[in-house]
Amino acid sequence: MPIMTTSISDLPSGAGVYAMYGGLGSNTYVAYIGIGENLKRRVGQHLYRRDSSVVTGVSAVSLNPDLVTKVEWWTRPDFSDPSTLQAAELIAFEFFQPVLRSRGKVTSQAVSLAANEAFRASIMEFFREPPSGTFIIQSLQALVERVSQLEKRINDLEKRDVK
Repeated sequence: MPIMTTSISDLPSGAGVYAMYGGLGSNTYVAYIGIGENLKRRVGQHLYRRDSSVVTGVSAVSLNPDLVTKVEWWTRPDFSDPSTLQAAELIAFEFFQPVLRSRGKVTSQAVSLAANEAFRASIMEFFREPPSGTFIIQSLQALVERVSQLEKRINDLEKRDVK
């Protein structure tokens, strides 16, 4: 069963592929795909420490962490092997078509593995399944909308009680 969390502390400390999403509702899109040997630390580097190259403006394009609404991740035991993790990331780029991609170095072994048809099919199928977990980021806008919904429900209940 996938993990659903609103706390970064619940992300796994193991290796995996992650997708950062922007937008809300039907306007959600994959903003960034990356990998991390320690997902909790890597996602925290983007969203809280804000010292990764994609958020500091060091790269030609950047990710605004304030606009990230959700992070999903995929983990497998074989992702502890760096070449396997890198190969899975290459396939994730094709599968998810993110706006931004990590710019990490890729070994020749990872490139060869990503080209292997059996491995490629296995990873594509893996990404079609639900993610290992989802981190929902509570934006100020989302919280304001939630408060508004709760106020409406309270008003509706109060009207019903008066009758």
